[in-house]
Amino acid sequence: MITSPELVVAVIVIAAVAVMTLVPFTRWVLGRIVRLGTFFIPAAVAVAGIAMMMNDETIFERPGVVPRVVRFVTMDSAAASQSGSGSVICQMGNQPQAVNPAEAAAHQRVAEEEAVGRRQEGRTALPIPTPVPLEDVYPELIRRSYPGIPRQKLFRLSQDTIDSLGGWTIVKADPRNFTIDCIYTTRIFRFEDDMRITVRPSGEIDVCSLSGLARPDATSILRYFPGDFGANIGHIKEFYESLEPKMDEVYKQEQDSENAKKPH
Repeated sequence: MITSPELVVAVIVIAAVAVMTLVPFTRWVLGRIVRLGTFFIPAAVAVAGIAMMMNDETIFERPGVVPRVVRFVTMDSAAASQSGSGSVICQMGNQPQAVNPAEAAAHQRVAEEEAVGRRQEGRTALPIPTPVPLEDVYPELIRRSYPGIPRQKLFRLSQDTIDSLGGWTIVKADPRNFTIDCIYTTRIFRFEDDMRITVRPSGEIDVCSLSGLARPDATSILRYFPGDFGANIGHIKEFYESLEPKMDEVYKQEQDSENAKKPH
């Protein structure tokens, strides 16, 4: 029978042999991991930076570096909203999102009250967003509003804007529901993202963007990566920024028309 001192010695000997055997191997494995990390981490950061630049997005704007980085690597969709919340998810169904009649009527009353003032300014303006935590507000995602402009005209100008953008293709334009479904195709890798633009009765224009890799029939291995590096927010930003000059011109023309009617 093995005594306690003998057991201790045996354990020590076995441990020493294990350490002598495993330490070199462990050091070799850790060395390879560090070398691979030294290469892949900077490469991943460079790829992410290039992707964000191509999407015309940055991590240095509101709501800050950390929320933007987290969102860019964990979410594959974006949707404009009154508050500009980054938590709003784009739900690309077969039918456009229904507009609550009471909400539409309230927005319409506000729009009519603001229309005169905005036309006098000769420019468009952003709606006042619903209060949300500042760490979740993305300026690019604040839904744009164009009160006083007929819905049909906003729908047509939205189509014209899409036609003027490189990489954007209209798949379906439905004048009954005032919705436009389109696809954005990236320049290099030819990835496709799905987008929907909806003109609301209040004069607001909704934009919703969803990564094509999130489609149910997607087969690329990249579909397992949850982020979009800011691509969908970038699409929404690009649309609004391209539409803005057209709307400024519309308001300017209306102001000029009203000024022409005034007696001199």
